[in-house]
Amino acid sequence: MPKTLSEVTEDAAGLPGPERLKLARILLELSESDSQPAAGAQDAWDKEIEHRLLELRSGKVKGVPLQEVKNKMERRFRS
Repeated sequence: MPKTLSEVTEDAAGLPGPERLKLARILLELSESDSQPAAGAQDAWDKEIEHRLLELRSGKVKGVPLQEVKNKMERRFRS
């Protein structure tokens, strides 16, 4: 009998950090192969990236240190 989503989530939460990241990448790749991106999605992302870089370089916004982001993600995943 297949596991429920709750059971799979519990199992995933018990994996070491690097293994959870591998699992996340696998799931993203699977979901990306199942669906076609919306027309113009790449152009929209390119514009968004350009906009964010301009804000960062101009000093309008500040970057967040990578370790801080990782710690926040770890706390969220453990919750």
